[in-house]
Amino acid sequence: MTEVQLEQNQEEKKWARRAHLSTILTYPMALLPFPFFISSLGAMVYPFVMWLSRNKSSYSAKQSLEAMYLQAFLSLGFFGFGTKFGDDRVLLVFSYVFMAFLHVIFLGIAIYRTTIGKEHHYPFSFFPLLFSSNKTKENWNELKKKFEDKVEFTEYKTQMEKLDGFRVQTEKESKFLTDTSLQSLCNEYLHSLSDLRVRLAEDPLSYRKAKQFLNYFPETVSKILNQYNKVSLEGNSPESEKRKTELNSLLSEVIKTTEQVRNKLKADETLNLDVEITAMKKNIEFGGY
Repeated sequence: MTEVQLEQNQEEKKWARRAHLSTILTYPMALLPFPFFISSLGAMVYPFVMWLSRNKSSYSAKQSLEAMYLQAFLSLGFFGFGTKFGDDRVLLVFSYVFMAFLHVIFLGIAIYRTTIGKEHHYPFSFFPLLFSSNKTKENWNELKKKFEDKVEFTEYKTQMEKLDGFRVQTEKESKFLTDTSLQSLCNEYLHSLSDLRVRLAEDPLSYRKAKQFLNYFPETVSKILNQYNKVSLEGNSPESEKRKTELNSLLSEVIKTTEQVRNKLKADETLNLDVEITAMKKNIEFGGY
């Protein structure tokens, strides 16, 4: 991973942790002259603002939604216990302490997982479904009108469907990784790929610029990860370690290329990546992958 990518990855994890940690604002806000569950809901403002300000497909934005869910869960619990035990001080205090204990446990797990860059979902989380717009389901009939060449549209649709399949496969393969740094690398790649996917759905004609990349790399990454997991099962022999190092390096290069594609599409630039992509192909083929 390049220094820029590493810095971006660390920044995403930092903002994700901040979103989860913001739920602690529940307790100082309890000093306000409002019912406790109202103050708890007020603490939802910070992760909500963060979700609005971040790229919706980014790691930090998704974790902001999870933080909002946790805050809603706490508010519901405080409201329920406050209503049930409002006349019994002892049970009320005990129930509030119980909710705070659950909060600390859930928050600790969330902080740990976001520190290592893993996706985190609280039990029965539904907030992402409510707040994220579903940009992966296209109206193919509407998109077809943007293409003068129907053959090109068919190619576009096929590639988009294949891209979704390779994203799912890559996500599955990454779950078997034992190397946390490589898991973080895969998370970064999946975030970039998701963002690229959204861009191609919003501007279908930009597919022409990314065609060479899409024809090769999503499938290649899936195969690299599959190969890495197979090598990992062979043990820790010098040859296995060498192959894993090579695969790690290849994945880093693919992520770098993915970032270039995504950023150039955002800037509406022509993708002059032929040299980089050709070099990557030769590098991968030379390694026997």
